[in-house]
Amino acid sequence: MELDRDSILEALARIALSKPNDAVALALAPREQHVPGLDLWGVSEFKMSSTGGVEVKFADRVKAVSLLLECLSGGEDGMGALLAALEADGG
Repeated sequence: MELDRDSILEALARIALSKPNDAVALALAPREQHVPGLDLWGVSEFKMSSTGGVEVKFADRVKAVSLLLECLSGGEDGMGALLAALEADGG
């Protein structure tokens, strides 16, 4: 998958602005939810235990906003640095 500026900015915006409502609904009633229609952009981890417990970890929204602002204010230099970091991280 090729990383491009618009795709990254869109993904960061979706993570930064994602509401937890769908993740909470999924955690409370996982078998009643239609997963493809849920906004889970802000979820970084979702675990269900064999005893029925659910653990949801959310992405760091402050970090996503910070990266988004850095990319937008840093212009192509900021975006270039972000792309390099993502590619080095295996993204």
